[in-house]
Amino acid sequence: MKRQVSILVVLLALAGLVSLAVSAQTKKAPAKGKASAGKAGGAGAALWTQHCKKCHAADGKGIESLEPPDMTTEKWHAANDDKAIAAAIKDGKGIMPGFNDTLKPAQVTALVKHIRTLKVAGEKK
Repeated sequence: MKRQVSILVVLLALAGLVSLAVSAQTKKAPAKGKASAGKAGGAGAALWTQHCKKCHAADGKGIESLEPPDMTTEKWHAANDDKAIAAAIKDGKGIMPGFNDTLKPAQVTALVKHIRTLKVAGEKK
């Protein structure tokens, strides 16, 4: 009987440790995402750097040899509403590949918000 109680105590302690480890892992991931999304430009800027910067440049003017649009002009922003920008990100446009299988809807939204900040940074008028 004492042996069964000892085994039970060990199993309960082990279950508690596993539960704590899983809980700690689960709490870390969302907190990290929330922190970066809360910063000005956080999630969108990070996604831009990861997926867009190599062709569209850090400032949104684009790598000239690839002929992407200059996303820093008021004219470009006026001609492209958020829905059109999101569609281009998801489906691709011209030589740009689509990211529908790569990015979640919230990430596309974060990128659109970041792209909207490019006209402020790039427009000097």
